Amino acid sequence: MEIVTDRTEYEILSILDRKNRAVTSAEIEKELQKIGIDITRRRIIQYLEILDGKGFSENLGREGRRITDAGREEVGKAFGASTDFIYDRVRSMITEAQFDIERKRGDVIVNLSFIPKDKEKEALEIIKKICTKSNLIPPFIKIAYEGEKIYNQEVREGETGLATLSSVTLDEIILKNGFYVDPHYVALLEIINYKPIRCTGLYSYQESSTDVFELFITRSALTYDALLKGNGKIIADHRYVPYVARTRVIELLRRAVDIFGGMVIIGRRDYELGLRCREGYVGILATGGELILTTLAELGILIYSKTANAIISFNELEPVCDVGGEVIVL
Repeated sequence: MEIVTDRTEYEILSILDRKNRAVTSAEIEKELQKIGIDITRRRIIQYLEILDGKGFSENLGREGRRITDAGREEVGKAFGASTDFIYDRVRSMITEAQFDIERKRGDVIVNLSFIPKDKEKEALEIIKKICTKSNLIPPFIKIAYEGEKIYNQEVREGETGLATLSSVTLDEIILKNGFYVDPHYVALLEIINYKPIRCTGLYSYQESSTDVFELFITRSALTYDALLKGNGKIIADHRYVPYVARTRVIELLRRAVDIFGGMVIIGRRDYELGLRCREGYVGILATGGELILTTLAELGILIYSKTANAIISFNELEPVCDVGGEVIVL
């Protein structure tokens, strides 16, 4: 029985399924680049020929490829297997990056996004406004212009590239300093007067084939008003560390927040803002540059984005305002 055998094959088939029409290899290339898969057009055609051979797609000539009923059924079957791709990507990022917290230099993990060139000034004003208003967002960004590359992606005509500091960078630091960390979830966090009150939802990377942060981004997660007034719901990422390491991890994260800014919330053995904690572990929530993306998406400025999708040197980022942060120990 023919099946999808790797991530790229699955993603190409998913693109055909989402478009629900004939799609050219050039279109597929652009869609793959959006999710961090950078392969040649020739290699895409080879994948399409494999899918044709399995009966999952059909070649319509110059019009491109169209998914078959068998291909659509296979997307549904492969969904469960695909859910590990996001989790694996995050784990790979925190393993590969190297940040020296003593010297305050090295690699950090960033979100990549693209905005319309004619909206750049407006976007920067908004970013500065929300970063200045509270300590919830690390204020570090990188701008790239038409023809330049941001990480391994070239900025296309009419667009401006934007890198923002991902809160997953904290997982990199925890891991590199000898502590086990499991960056497993994204939380919807309610705040009042910029203080965390409770978690109203917890979503696992392994329960979705789509980046969970992007689910909030595409659904416009009410971010802008919450960041300006300090009341509402925002997103934060969530990880577990062993409870026995809690005291040492708190010290480590305080140093990290002094460098990057943002808010970190460290739970107790049995409590983390209304969530039941995994036995033997403590939950840690952190806000990051992902809040910039949800804000820009909500205001209709974001073209597309990919969270925790690149590793760059910290010195490539520039702060838009003074760095401020907070570590809250429950």
